[in-house]
Amino acid sequence: MNPRPLPVYRRIADVLRREILDGRRRAGSLLPSERELCQHFSVARATVRHSLQLLVHENLAVPVQGVGYVIATAHAPLHPAPDPPSVRVPVALLNTAVEMLETCDTGAASAAASRVATLLRAAVRAR
Repeated sequence: MNPRPLPVYRRIADVLRREILDGRRRAGSLLPSERELCQHFSVARATVRHSLQLLVHENLAVPVQGVGYVIATAHAPLHPAPDPPSVRVPVALLNTAVEMLETCDTGAASAAASRVATLLRAAVRAR
């Protein structure tokens, strides 16, 4: 009797998980967009979302509204308990913001700045 193959969403999650755990995707960086993953794996968006939710459930990724999925770290969780009265932004999100600014060209600077602002606002709201 042949074992049943894994569902497609599990296989996609396995690929992304392996890339994260092997260090091919750095903590604090963004995963590819849902659209990019749909095209890469030739699947529907619902399948990709199911895969990403598995990674979220395993604490390997965190969804950030308006930005995408950020790879979490074991050393610096993205949602630690807040330290009143100040709000600390998780290091992983700040690293992503810095990377986004460093990789943009002058023509895309305003779009990147807007995306960074969204990312930072999401980090503050998450606290």
